[in-house]
Amino acid sequence: MRETGFWRVWRVWRGISFTGAAVIVFLSFLCALCILSLFPPDAAQAAQREERGKFKPFIPIDPIIPLQEVKTGMKGVCRTVVRGNEIVSFPVEILDVIPRAGTPKNFILIRASGKIIDDSGGIAAGMSGSPLYIDGRLAGAIGYAWRFSRHDMGLVTPIEDMMEVWNYPERIPSFDPAPIVPEKPKGPASGDISERWLRLVSPDLASRGVKSADRSADVSGVDFEEQPDSIDDLNGYVFVGGLSERMTERVGEIMGKKALPFGGGSEANGQKKAKLGAKLVPGMAIGASLAWGDVEVSVIGTLSAVAEDGRFVAFAHPFVNFGPTAAVVTEATISRVIPGMETPFKFGYTGDIIGIITQDRPQGLGGRAGVFAPAASCTLNLRDVDAGRSFKRSFQMVQDKFQFSEITSYAIVGLVENLWGRSGAGSAKVTATFSGGALPEGWKRTNVFFSEKDVAKDMLKEFNLLTQIFAVNQFQELRPFGIDVDVEITEEPRVIFIEDVTAPSGPFRPGERVSFDITLRPWRKAPFVRSYSLVIPKNVSGICELLVRGGGIAEEGAEYLEAGWRSISSLPILLDEIDAKETNDQMVLEFRGQETLENQIKKARNAEPEDLMNDKLKSEIRSEKMKEGSMRVIRTNYYVDGLINRLLKIEGEASDAGKGGAGQESREKDEPKGEDAAETPDTKKTEPQETARGW
Repeated sequence: MRETGFWRVWRVWRGISFTGAAVIVFLSFLCALCILSLFPPDAAQAAQREERGKFKPFIPIDPIIPLQEVKTGMKGVCRTVVRGNEIVSFPVEILDVIPRAGTPKNFILIRASGKIIDDSGGIAAGMSGSPLYIDGRLAGAIGYAWRFSRHDMGLVTPIEDMMEVWNYPERIPSFDPAPIVPEKPKGPASGDISERWLRLVSPDLASRGVKSADRSADVSGVDFEEQPDSIDDLNGYVFVGGLSERMTERVGEIMGKKALPFGGGSEANGQKKAKLGAKLVPGMAIGASLAWGDVEVSVIGTLSAVAEDGRFVAFAHPFVNFGPTAAVVTEATISRVIPGMETPFKFGYTGDIIGIITQDRPQGLGGRAGVFAPAASCTLNLRDVDAGRSFKRSFQMVQDKFQFSEITSYAIVGLVENLWGRSGAGSAKVTATFSGGALPEGWKRTNVFFSEKDVAKDMLKEFNLLTQIFAVNQFQELRPFGIDVDVEITEEPRVIFIEDVTAPSGPFRPGERVSFDITLRPWRKAPFVRSYSLVIPKNVSGICELLVRGGGIAEEGAEYLEAGWRSISSLPILLDEIDAKETNDQMVLEFRGQETLENQIKKARNAEPEDLMNDKLKSEIRSEKMKEGSMRVIRTNYYVDGLINRLLKIEGEASDAGKGGAGQESREKDEPKGEDAAETPDTKKTEPQETARGW
C-alpha cells in the first residue's frame, strides 16, 4: 500500500529524537521572529487602516426584518429621545412600502400614534434615525415627514438601504503631518494613476486602499434627484452658535437648512472633550458637528443601529450629502420637543465627542465610535477700540478641504460681529496667520478695511479668498492646520485721503531721481504734506506717469496669467504672488512709462519668440521696480483712499543720478518729524516695503 504524505511525515516525526524535536521547535521560533519582523507595529497599524478602506458588510447587533417581509397593516414601535437622554418608544402602523427610483430604493410609509406623538405634535425634526422595530426585528429608521400636515405620518428608510452606506471606502484623515508634495515631477507619467504613483504622492490615502477608481465610486450611489418641496428630511434645522444673526443664517443657507442660533460657547455647556468607551444604543440622541467650541455648527438626530465592531448608522437621510467626511459625532441631550405648524423639532444641545462620521450618504450616516480625526484650529483675538474691551474665542472645524473653506470665513466674521455687538460702518485692522505642516513658520497677511455701510462684508471677501486658497490649493495639503486672526475694530473712519501731488515741471532724464510732495488728509483732520522721491526707469522715454494711489486702486494685473505665458507652479510661488497683492493700508508710489518707439521696433526685429513674452511673476516685477527705485510701497496706519496721476516729460539718455534706488539718503529725508508723525506713514524701511507704527 502506498503511504500517504501525512503518514509519511508522521512516521518521520516519530523517529526523531527529543533533541531533534527541540532543534526543530527552536528553528520554527526563529522563523516566526523573522516573519514578525517583516510586519512591525507601524505596518500592523497601516494594515488596520487599509482594512477600514475596504468594503466590509455592516451587520447590526439587532436582528433585522427583510423589506420583502414588511407588509401593510403590520404594527411596530420606534425608539427615540424626547427629553433628556431617556430612550422611549411610540407605536407605529405600516401603511405601505413605496418603491422608488434612486437612493434609497424604497420607503416604508408609517403612521405614528400614542401620547409621545400627541405631546410632541407629531413626528419631529431630530427624530430622524429613530429605529423602527417590527416583532423585535429592525426594519429601518424614520427619515422624512411632511410639512404643514398632521405630522403623524412619515417615511422610514429600510435598514437594507441604510447598511449600504458602508459600501463606500472611508477616508479618515491622519494625525500625522501631511506629506510634502514634490514641486517638480520625478519623471514622465504613463497611463492611469497607478497605486504605486498614489503611494508616492499620498501614502496615507494609498494605505487605506484608496485607488483612482474610488473617485467614481464616491458618487455612484448618490441620488441627484431633488425631493418634492412638501417633504423634508427630519434634520431640516441646524444649530449655529456664537455668530451674528446674519452669519448664522448664511451658514444655514450653505448647509441647506434653517439655522437656529443656539449651541456652542464655553459658558453654555463647556468645551467638548473626546470621550472613549461611550456606549451606543439604538434610539439614543446624537449630534453631528462640523464646528465646535466657541462656534458650533451641529444637527441633532438619532442613532439607528450598531455593529459589534463599533460602527453605526444613523439619521436615515444625509447630513449635507458630503459623501466621505470626517465630521464628529457627539452625545446629545434633548430639552423639549417644540410643536409647530410647519414641523415640530427637538430642541437640545450636543455634548462630548464620542467618535467620527465617515459616511454622509443619501441613505443616512455611517461612523465609528472611539475613532477620532484631526481638526483645524481657529482662534480670534478681538479688540473693540471704542469700548476698550478685548475678547478671545477659539473653535475647531472638520479638516476637510471643501467643508472647511466654505464655513470658516463666515464663522470668523460672524464671531467678530457678535462680539462687537453691531454691524455696519466702521474700520478694522485684521492680521490673519495661517499655519500648517508645510508652513513651519506660518504665513501672515495684514490689511485694513473700511466701509460706510458694511465693514464685515469687506472683511469676508478676503477671508473667503484666503481660506479657499489654503484649503483647496492644488499643491499641498496643510495638516495640521490652524488660523489665528487678530482684529482691531472701531466705528471711527480710519481713512486717509491722497489730495494732491506736486512735482517739478521737468523735463527729466531716464534714471534721474525726482522728488515730489504729497498732500494727505486724515478723515476730518487738517491736511499735511510729506516729501518722497523715486527714480525714473532707465528704459522709458516721452511721457511718464507718476502715480500716487491707495493700495489696490488701479493695481496692475497679472499679465503672465491673463496671456497664458506662465502659470503658478508651487505653493511658495503662490504665496509670493499673494504677498505681492496690495492691501488697503498701503500708499503706492510708482513711475509707469513706455520705451521709445525706436527701441521697441529694434527689439521686435531681433527678438526670439520667448523675448516677446512678458512671463515675469507679479512679485518679480514688483521686486525689480523697488530695487531700481521706481516704486515704493508705504504701509500706513490708515485705509488709504485716492489716486493722483502726474505726467512728466522724459528726454535724453539715461542718467546715473538715481543710482542706488531708494537709498538711505531718501529714507532720512522722508522720515516724519514733529507732531504730524503720529498721523502719517512711518517710512522706517523693512524689505520689501516700508512699514508703519501700530494702529
